[in-house]
Amino acid sequence: MTPVEVSELEQRLDETLPLVAKRAAKANDDRRPSSDVITAMADRGLLRLIVPRGYGGLEVHPRTFLELVERLARVDGSTAWTVMTLNEEAGIASAYLDPGSVAELFTGEPTTSVAGSGVPRGRAEQVEGGWLVTGRWDFVSGCTAADRVVLASLVVGAAPAQLCFVLVPTDEVTIDDTWRTAGLRGTGSNDVVLDRHFVPDRWAGVIESFGRPRPDTPFYRLPSGLRFPFPKVGVAAGIARAALGEFTALAEGKRPLFNKGSLRERPSAQVAFAEAEARHSAGLAWVHEMLDELWLVAEAGRPIPEALHARCRLACSHAVGASIDAIELLCREAGSTANFASSPLPTLLADARAVAGHFMVAPFQVTTAGRILLGLESGDPHF
Repeated sequence: MTPVEVSELEQRLDETLPLVAKRAAKANDDRRPSSDVITAMADRGLLRLIVPRGYGGLEVHPRTFLELVERLARVDGSTAWTVMTLNEEAGIASAYLDPGSVAELFTGEPTTSVAGSGVPRGRAEQVEGGWLVTGRWDFVSGCTAADRVVLASLVVGAAPAQLCFVLVPTDEVTIDDTWRTAGLRGTGSNDVVLDRHFVPDRWAGVIESFGRPRPDTPFYRLPSGLRFPFPKVGVAAGIARAALGEFTALAEGKRPLFNKGSLRERPSAQVAFAEAEARHSAGLAWVHEMLDELWLVAEAGRPIPEALHARCRLACSHAVGASIDAIELLCREAGSTANFASSPLPTLLADARAVAGHFMVAPFQVTTAGRILLGLESGDPHF
């Protein structure tokens, strides 16, 4: 498959945005993604962005992935999160399952959508012809709209520890409706449950714990801790950009109590808006800088220096935090407006805060990065 121009991908995404905007409120109310939105994304190839071209995917640059997610999050954070994770899980399936099976799936069924979890919450027992898998995986975003789920488990009796990744049709799993949240409500990030479910060998892949993925491409040369934080920044940054737009419109029309002019004429509003713009933009710019530096190393096939790894993780967590700070500044200056459900601002703030709940960009990553940059052990076995 030949590379696809970024402008073409942007056009494909833009074609879906009116539908995303139309379905966003209902998806939030239903606490699950809109099936027709996910279908529209799949039909345009936007759910296999990081799947290798040799497997039928688009294999885009991670910066392109981040920017597409950010573009989508300006319209709806939940949809952006869901599309991001469906791409990531298709990438996990590509990383660890049999290459022939994955290539056959994505070339033969190019609109297939994959949800899942790379966190080993299950146990996999090898039997003749395949695996019996038991477990409960939480935070499986998009599972109600996906065709398949990829799930990680610990291999029973393996020493040293091994992980077994399986790909299972969604209609063969139990989805437990657990996603009752304030933020990113429309992602349907419910629990998925299996009980001694048989998975044939062709849809399973076993690696040593933290082992290298099968494809040898720049993206899969990155450690797992650097394949997943950057797109989360796209979600948070897009939400913050939406908040800046909402505040601009509010500030033009709102006349605060006991003020002669509009909100935008109030000095404190001017300062808050400028500070929010600076925090959001500076955080995102640093992430772009670090991603470009990281990609040069990955393309050259060199090991990722520990200090570079730490700065990349730090940049991502910092940028997500900066986006949240920006929205909080705007909400504070919006006054009572930000208290009403009729305003988009409280939803935007809750969505951005939910992004920071993911361990890849959580605040504790700042501590981990600081330890590394000060010459200490990370203290994190997943670093």
